[in-house]
Amino acid sequence: VLACFASGATSASASDDRWIHVRVDDADGAKGRVDIQVPIALVSSLLPVLKQAHGHGSIHVDGDTVDLEEIRGYWSAVRSAKDGEYVTVRDADSDVRVSKRGGYFLLNVDDKGGRSRVRMKLPLPLVDAVLNGRDSINLEALGGALAKAPPGEILTVDDEDSHVRIWIDAAAAAPREDAP
Repeated sequence: VLACFASGATSASASDDRWIHVRVDDADGAKGRVDIQVPIALVSSLLPVLKQAHGHGSIHVDGDTVDLEEIRGYWSAVRSAKDGEYVTVRDADSDVRVSKRGGYFLLNVDDKGGRSRVRMKLPLPLVDAVLNGRDSINLEALGGALAKAPPGEILTVDDEDSHVRIWIDAAAAAPREDAP
């Protein structure tokens, strides 16, 4: 996920003052952290390297390979459907909600044991761009969509090991203090 979002950009003037941020903090007291913040226009220089290394036509999810054509089929159905909450699962272990609303694809997962929480809010054009390539993920199209994406959160994950946050905004973040 980090490589995917950190990889796409374009040199369009709309992105010249936009930044993509990735922040990862250890949650187990190890005090490890990662801060990545890159102007969206600069990220385009990474496209050739990432495309060669990661443009394979399939995605691995929990060790299983999922074909891009299959994902595109699912996305096409979701994309053309009306806004709404499509999947709600509540069981002894977790609550999961998948929805589409106001131009965003939303995924919320809450572990009932309190150890993990996922919030994904993807602008629809970002997903469209990623999936519009023929036999690989279209990093160039992702770059254009990323440059036009509204500012705000894209992904947050909190679990027993780490806290991850990915967002877009108009400025570099101030350096953090020593404590994560």
